[in-house]
Amino acid sequence: MARKVRPPFAWITELKRDDVPGSAREAYDEVIAAGKPQGPGAIAIHSPELARRRIPLNGYLRWQMAVDRRIHELTVLTTARSLDCAYVWNAHAGEARKAGVSDALVNAIRDKNPLPDAPADEAAVVHYVMALFGKHKISDSIYQAAVEAFGVKDLLELTSLAGRSRTR
Repeated sequence: MARKVRPPFAWITELKRDDVPGSAREAYDEVIAAGKPQGPGAIAIHSPELARRRIPLNGYLRWQMAVDRRIHELTVLTTARSLDCAYVWNAHAGEARKAGVSDALVNAIRDKNPLPDAPADEAAVVHYVMALFGKHKISDSIYQAAVEAFGVKDLLELTSLAGRSRTR
């Protein structure tokens, strides 16, 4: 019998192997072998093939991007705050600080206050992500600052990271 996953996903039951159709068990087994899914991954496993296909992309976005870890964590943190996602915020606020994001900047994002003086790359990513999820539109000036800070390739990857963080 399926049992409930802990909040915030309490309305979706945990999927057990016995509940998986035979045609999806190979994908289910592969996901489980990679480590028991937690949080949003525990939800994605309800579509074992989707969960399997998420693994390489999530691994790349989480650990293999070339962008500085400070900018990576700041992207995730700003996404979490823009969407009021306490789960992701709590998982990454400390990581952002460890990566070198100042307490003043973390606190300003948390409190939705004007940004303190920050390096250009940090300001660029915060403004970009806030516009992406707040206005759903990137102005020419915000885009230009982000491209100058990161280049098109890294900005595309940061946008993908923000989108991934949105679905966590």
